[in-house]
Amino acid sequence: MAKGMSVAILVVSWAETFVGLTFLTLRFVSNWKFVGRFRWDFAIASLTVLTESTAQIFLQLSVNAGMGQHIAVLSDTQRVAALHWGWVFQLLAIGASMLGKLAILAFLMQVRGRHASKPWLLIILGVLIFAVNITVMGTILGQCSPMEKLWDDSLPGTCDPGRLMNQNYSFFQASFNTFADAALATYPVHLFWKLQMKLRIKIALSILMGLGWIAAVCSAVKCYELKALTETTDITYAQASLLIWASTEAWIVIVVGCVPPIRPLMERVLQHLGLTSKKTSTPYNLQSPNAYVAYGTNRSNGASHSHYQSSAFGGRKPFSRDEEDVDWMELTDARGSSASKEQIIGGKDVMVTTDIVTQFEERRNHRAGSSGGSQTSGDEAARETTDTQKVV
Repeated sequence: MAKGMSVAILVVSWAETFVGLTFLTLRFVSNWKFVGRFRWDFAIASLTVLTESTAQIFLQLSVNAGMGQHIAVLSDTQRVAALHWGWVFQLLAIGASMLGKLAILAFLMQVRGRHASKPWLLIILGVLIFAVNITVMGTILGQCSPMEKLWDDSLPGTCDPGRLMNQNYSFFQASFNTFADAALATYPVHLFWKLQMKLRIKIALSILMGLGWIAAVCSAVKCYELKALTETTDITYAQASLLIWASTEAWIVIVVGCVPPIRPLMERVLQHLGLTSKKTSTPYNLQSPNAYVAYGTNRSNGASHSHYQSSAFGGRKPFSRDEEDVDWMELTDARGSSASKEQIIGGKDVMVTTDIVTQFEERRNHRAGSSGGSQTSGDEAARETTDTQKVV
C-alpha cells in the first residue's frame, strides 16, 4: 500500500470535477438557447463551480506533496505541504458547498416567483446556511495557536482545546448542511402539490427538484468522516476519506442544482434522438385550489390587467406552435389588494393571450333651447372586446 489513498483521491475528485463542469456547461447552453438571459441563480452557481475548481487545484497540490499516503513515508517538508494545501482545499470546499446551496435556494425563489408574501422560510434558511458555514471556517483557522501549527505540528504552541471544539462544531455544521439539503429538496413539493395537475406531473417535478436528497446523504457521510479531524498519528492517511467526501459533497450540490434548469435542453436532445415525441399541443391550463392558473395564458378584466406581471423567461427565437420550448415553471401571482391569481409561466417564448374588456358607461347629454328648442338625450352603451397577443 505504498501509494495509500492518493490515487483514489485524484480519480474520484477529478472525475467529479469533469462531471460538474459538464453540467454547468449544459446549464449555460440551456440559459443561452432557451432562456435568453442569465439570472442571478446562474451567477451564484458559476461562482460555486469556480470556487470548487480552485479547491481542486489545491487538492492536487496536497496529493502531490503526499496527502493520502501514510505519514511514515513522508518527509517533514512533504507532511507540512500536504496538510497546508489540504486545509486550503477544505476551506474552499466548504465555501463551494455553501454557495451551491445558496444557488439552489435562489433557483427555488425564482421558481416561486413574485408572490405577495415573502419567502421567509427560504430567506431564513439562506441566512443560517451562510452563518453556520462561515463560522466553521473560523473554528478551523482558530483551533491552533499559532494558526500555522494547524499544518506544522512541530511549531511551539497548542491546539487544545481548539481541535476538539472544531471537531464538535464541524459535526454540527455537517449535520445542519444535511438538514439544509433535505429542506431544499422537500420545499418544492409544497409548491407543486397544491396545484391541480396530474399526479404523475407532480411526482416528476418533485423528483426532479428532490435530487437534493443525494446531497443530504453525502453530507451525512461526510459528517461521519469528520472523526479524522482529531487524528494526529497518521493524519495524512486518515484525512483521505474526509477529503474525498468533502469534494463529493460540493460537486453533488453543484450537479443537483444544475439538473432542473437543463431540463428543456435534455428534452430537446431526447426529441432529436427520437426517444420522446415532439409536443405539438398548445400550452395547457392548470388551476390552483384558490384561483385561476395559466400556463402561458392569462385572462383578466380591465381592472386587474394592470396588475398582471409575467416573470416568464424571455427567449431568443420566435414562438412556434409546432414546438413547445419550456424552460422551467415560475409561480407568480397577480398583484393587487384583491388579486390571488397564480400563474405558471415558463419557456423561452410564451404566447400570452389577454382579453381586454373596455366598458363605456351610460352617458346622457341634455341641451335646451331658448324657444322652440328641443332636448336631446342619448343613451350610449358599448362593449368592445379586443383580443391582443403579445409575446413574453
